Amino acid sequence: MKNLSIITLVVMCAAITGAGPVLADNGSNVTVTADLIPLRKGSLPTSVTTYGRVVPSQKARETLSAQVAVKVGNVEVREGEMIGKGKPLLTLIPSPETRSSYKQAEQAHKVARQLLARSRQLAASHLETAARLAQDKKTEADARTALEALREEGANGPNTLKAPFDAVVINIFAGSGAYVAQGAPVIELARPAGLVFRTGVVPAQAAEIKRGNAATITPFSGSGTYQGKVIMRGSAVSTVNGLIPIEISLPESSLFTGEMGKVVINTGVKRGYIVPHEAVLLNTSGQTYVVQSIHGIARLITVTVITSKGDKDLVQGNLVDGAPVVGTGNYQLDNGTKIRAAGKRGSVSGGNGS
Repeated sequence: MKNLSIITLVVMCAAITGAGPVLADNGSNVTVTADLIPLRKGSLPTSVTTYGRVVPSQKARETLSAQVAVKVGNVEVREGEMIGKGKPLLTLIPSPETRSSYKQAEQAHKVARQLLARSRQLAASHLETAARLAQDKKTEADARTALEALREEGANGPNTLKAPFDAVVINIFAGSGAYVAQGAPVIELARPAGLVFRTGVVPAQAAEIKRGNAATITPFSGSGTYQGKVIMRGSAVSTVNGLIPIEISLPESSLFTGEMGKVVINTGVKRGYIVPHEAVLLNTSGQTYVVQSIHGIARLITVTVITSKGDKDLVQGNLVDGAPVVGTGNYQLDNGTKIRAAGKRGSVSGGNGS
């Protein structure tokens, strides 16, 4: 009698307030009144959301190197600065070794010119063979070429390195007073029109992404949204961060180098069952599931959530066509619980003859 009185009290309170599921005594069984929602098949667009930053593309980058061993003089620019074509970047002063090589080349050319002049005089008097004259001509030409090459490389004195195009200064590898070996980089530039949004995704996500997929970039600065396309999807995992690299095109003059943001990459459309977000539950093992009313009996069915949009989830699993899913109150149900429709959402009464 005591248990019966408690159940009667719960039923009366629920009836008065109109909130929560109603429990009704059905002999030795309990029937739960629940919100039943028609199950329907459909499709939703799928996407991958990730984060990254604006960087120059590989094609847009150019590194200027020291042609000979030098000492860096004045540095006229700063990293991140936008510069015009012809802008002085820094002064390169030949190292003592480089100046010595240039003086030796000058002397070698001077001696070669003197020998050639003498050979020509002797040949005019038929005192020199044609073979010897030809040899001296070649020696002079080789010495002149070597000297001109050193001069073009800046070995003859201080040389001001200038920007070969409109650019953004990305890296300055050597400061004023530093010695730089021949062939070592001194400054890196990037064309402003060659910026991309670079990000990375795990391999499972990368399999969904293809070149040409549309993408929406939202900078953290709050400057709006920008449309682009996937122009590169890597095929190898980066050893730096364990991700597959992705590059997204950007409109010209839209964002700054180094700016960070979020990108949503549209990967297509997938089909499955569309259910309200509230209908999807998580069990103690971390697996998602829904509750279906099959002939008025609750069945817990494991599903995989493919994607979501608003308050709708696209799921796949062994769901029974025609049987509604349970919305509000589903967390109280177990396999085998009897269900009575609350009649909140249309004509569903119990599903499959319930």
